[in-house]
Amino acid sequence: MSLLFVATIIVGALSYYFIRRERRKTRVAELEEKIRVRTKEREADFKWAEEESKKISEEQRKKIGELDFEQLRAALQRGDFTCSEVVSAFYSFALKANENTNAVVLFIRESRKWAAEWDERAKKGEKKPPLLGVPISIKECTSMKGFDQTRGYAASIHKPSEHDAPLVAQLKELGAIPFVQTNVPMSLLSYTCGNSIYGWTENPAKKGRTPGGSSGGESAIIAAGGSLLGVGGDVGGSIRIPAHYTGIAGIKPSHRRFSSKYCTGSVPGRPLINSSEGPMAPSIDTCAEICKLSWSSTWQSDHDPYIPPVLWRQELYEEGKKYRIGYYTDDGWFTPTPGCARVVEEAKKALEAKGHTLIPFHPPDVPEINRLFVCSVCVDGGAYLMGLMENDIPPPVFLKALMPLRVPILIQRLAGFVAGLLGYGRIQKLSKAMARSTSELRSSYAAIEEYRHRFIHEMQKAGVDILLCPANIMPAPPHEGPLHLSCGVSYTAIFNLLDFGAGVCRAGTWSTEDERKLADYPTTDIWYKMAKDFSKDSVGLPLGVQVAAPPYMEEGVLRVLSDIEHALKK
Repeated sequence: MSLLFVATIIVGALSYYFIRRERRKTRVAELEEKIRVRTKEREADFKWAEEESKKISEEQRKKIGELDFEQLRAALQRGDFTCSEVVSAFYSFALKANENTNAVVLFIRESRKWAAEWDERAKKGEKKPPLLGVPISIKECTSMKGFDQTRGYAASIHKPSEHDAPLVAQLKELGAIPFVQTNVPMSLLSYTCGNSIYGWTENPAKKGRTPGGSSGGESAIIAAGGSLLGVGGDVGGSIRIPAHYTGIAGIKPSHRRFSSKYCTGSVPGRPLINSSEGPMAPSIDTCAEICKLSWSSTWQSDHDPYIPPVLWRQELYEEGKKYRIGYYTDDGWFTPTPGCARVVEEAKKALEAKGHTLIPFHPPDVPEINRLFVCSVCVDGGAYLMGLMENDIPPPVFLKALMPLRVPILIQRLAGFVAGLLGYGRIQKLSKAMARSTSELRSSYAAIEEYRHRFIHEMQKAGVDILLCPANIMPAPPHEGPLHLSCGVSYTAIFNLLDFGAGVCRAGTWSTEDERKLADYPTTDIWYKMAKDFSKDSVGLPLGVQVAAPPYMEEGVLRVLSDIEHALKK
C-alpha cells in the first residue's frame, strides 16, 4: 500500500512537470510568433518612415537639423517651414539616430496626418499654438491611443491603448506632434534599457554602454539628435539616470503636477511611490518651457480632478533668483565614483559664483530609506513582477537579476544575517527589504510618511530651499550592469519616496583624472567592486548633477539647473 502511494505521488509529480513543460513550450511559441509579427511590422514601419522622409529636400532637411528647440519653434511660427516638412525631416533624424542606438520602437504614422492638419489650419489664418509642428518622441509605456504599452512584455503586443496620456494630449493641443515611440527595459523597473521584443538600446556616447532606464530610448534618441523633446516617466530615477548617462536634461515633477492617468506603471496598485511623467530634452531650458506652457493653465486638473490646479510660478524661476542650496556628494549609502562627486563640487562653485548660498547638507538615514523604497516598490514581495516574467520571454539576465525574489523571505533574511556577520552590512540591510506581512508593509508606509516630515524638518533646520547632489553612483555602465546593481539608485529614488520635484542636467564628462582616482575607490563589498569595474574606461562619457526640492517647487529646481547648465556649458 505504501509503495502504491509513493508510486502515485511520483507519477503525479512527473505528470505535473511534463504538462507544465509542454504548456510552457506552447506559450513560448505563441510569444515568439508575436515577436516575429511585431518585428515585421517594425521593419515595414521603418521603410514607411524612410519613404516619408524623402518628401523634403536635402537642403531643407539640413536647415531644419541645424536648429535647436527654440529656433525650430520660431521658424515654425514664422512659416519658414511647414509642419509636414519638419515632421519629414525628423523621420530622417530618428532613423539616423536609431542606426547607432536602437532607440526607436515604432513610428507614429498619424503624425503625418496631424502635421497636414496643422498646416491647413495655418493656411486659414487660425491662431498658431505655441508648439505648432514641434515633433516629440514618446516613451513606449506612456499611453498613446492606438499604440501598445508593452513595457517590454511580449504578451502585451497588439493590446493598444484606448487613450492618450494627459500630458501627451495637452502637448498635442499645444501644437506638438508625437512622431515616434522609444524603447524601455522589460518591467520598467531597471535603469538599463532592453527587452526580448526590441532588443538593447545603445548609449550614443559609447557602444556597449546603457543609455539608462527606464526612459532609455528617450535619452538615446535625444542625445543622438533624433528628437528635440521627449516625454518620459520616473518612479526611481527613470528620467534622471538616463539624462545623466547620455548628457541630456530632464525633470521628474512631484507626482501630482502632471497626471499619470492611462499610463501603465511597473507595478499597479502601489501607494506612496508613484511614477511621474516629465519632459526630457537636450537642454533644461526646453524642459522649463514645456512645464511653463503646461502649467500656465488648469488643463491638467480640468482633465484629471485628482491633480491640484497649481499654476506656473514665475517668481520662483526668474533669472537672478537666489536660493539657499544644500549640497552633498555622498548620501551615506553608496559613495559615488570620482567623476560623479566631482561635478557636484563644480556645480556648487558655479552656483556660488551666480550668487546662490551653498550649505553642506546630509540626508538623514538613507540606508534605512533605501530599504523602505525597495519594500514599497515591490509592494507584494515581487509576486506581480515574477508572474509577468514567468508568463513571458525575459532576457536571461533579467531572470537572473530577479532570482532573489524567488527565495522565501525568511531565507533572504537568514542569508542577510550571515552577510552581516561577514561584514557586508549593506547586503544585510537590503535583505530585510521585502515585507513578510501586511502588518510589516503598513509599518513601512507609516515610516515613509514620518520620514517625509522629518526630511522637510531637517531642510528647514539647515535653512535650505533646494538640494544639489549626484545623479547616480557612476557614469553609463555596460548594459547588464544596472541589473546587478539595483541598489545603486539611492540618489534618485529618495526623491520619489519624498515626492520631491527633481531634475538633472549635464555638468561635465568623465576625465582621465577621474579614471586615475578610480584606483582609490572603495571595494569593501561586491557592490562597490562592481561599481568600480563598471566605471572603468569611461573617459569622455557624460556626467550630470541632480537638483531637487519639495513638492510644487519645480520652478526653483528648473532655475537652479538652468544656472548650472549655462555656467558649465562647454
